[in-house]
Amino acid sequence: MAGEKGNGQANGARSAPALCEACEVELVTITMTVDGSDLVMESCQRCDERRWHLAGERIDLQRALTEVGEHAGRRR
Repeated sequence: MAGEKGNGQANGARSAPALCEACEVELVTITMTVDGSDLVMESCQRCDERRWHLAGERIDLQRALTEVGEHAGRRR
């Protein structure tokens, strides 16, 4: 769910919070649905590290932007 921390599992079940690989601070997680798949951005407030995942696969920023651009405005 957009703007919520956690991994988006159903029924409120959550795993341990994701931690920054650089400084081990809890990451802020934002999830959006892009063409039926979860696009997740994780951001560290301390060191400004960011990472993106699409359908569970880690991707780079350029691919995240491409996916959003290709599917913006589409309804499923």
